[in-house]
Amino acid sequence: MKAAVYYGQRDVKIEEVETPELHGNEILVRVRVCGVCSTDVKTILRGHPMILPPMVLGHEIVGDVVEIGGDVTSFRIGDRVVIAPYVPCGTCYYCLHTQYTLCSKLFEEKPTPGGFAEFVKVPSRIVEKGALKIPRSVSYEKAVFTEPLACCIHGIDICNVKVGDVVTIVGDGPIGLLHLQLARVLGADKVIVSGQCEERLMVANKLGADMVVNETKEDPVEKVMKETSRRGADVVIVAVGSLTAAEEGLRLVRKGGTINLFGGYPAGAEFKLDPNLIHYSELTLTGTFGFSHVDFIKALRLVSKGKVNVEELITHKFNLDQIMTAVDVSAERKGLKVLLTI
Repeated sequence: MKAAVYYGQRDVKIEEVETPELHGNEILVRVRVCGVCSTDVKTILRGHPMILPPMVLGHEIVGDVVEIGGDVTSFRIGDRVVIAPYVPCGTCYYCLHTQYTLCSKLFEEKPTPGGFAEFVKVPSRIVEKGALKIPRSVSYEKAVFTEPLACCIHGIDICNVKVGDVVTIVGDGPIGLLHLQLARVLGADKVIVSGQCEERLMVANKLGADMVVNETKEDPVEKVMKETSRRGADVVIVAVGSLTAAEEGLRLVRKGGTINLFGGYPAGAEFKLDPNLIHYSELTLTGTFGFSHVDFIKALRLVSKGKVNVEELITHKFNLDQIMTAVDVSAERKGLKVLLTI
């Protein structure tokens, strides 16, 4: 089968690799679409300390079941499925405390070799907890948002958004625009999106933002303060891995509010934080990573019911042979969500 194999910075080769063989409670999926995630982009362009080449990347996977192991009872050949890249073990210390994204064995099983390939083998644990049948009304392209939306569900749940809250989202990329829609679903009274791309901010307006702020032209802190009677937002979600954005987020949140550092940061990144800001303002500063198997189910339901508009976020589609073009387009912020059709 054909796969895009990552060997190092800007070194990805389209190669013929062996199709995985099944055992027991495993399934083989013919990949139809795989989303290009910012983690894939950063890894291919700069490398990643936890991702060692050679490797097939891609973890936003949708496709068709083409083969099932002898012990599989919940799937049939021909089922359209979306596949989680990991699921918790359910028995470790963190799982027993329902902190599933911190599971000690979270990455022990994963789809093999990865989503940037024609076929992936789905291991038993993911078959049981992280392989979902796609409703007939949902296209492959829509279903591919299940994984990133699940991450956003985990992130916004931690923030405890309440009906009537003011939510400010720093970041106008696909993740920021998914958070925008989730804040609306949860009953936020006002949602403000701050970013740097006029085209993306126009999409934010279309998706229900009450106010957008172009940081290249306006001061987001001043705009948010003016909109909140000088209090600041109840909840701030920093949906980009930028230290400048993180520092800005601390100035956007009100006393007693919550700020979530949702984006990942470069290894060794640091920024100064006055602890008195946390102490005297009683701020809740948190971070979130990934999703649980429960979030994954919720995400597909929200997409299938039309509660979250993902079609507006799809701006580019490429085939597997064009993977470096897809990576560059995503890195240069020329659109929003970039998909690979396999």
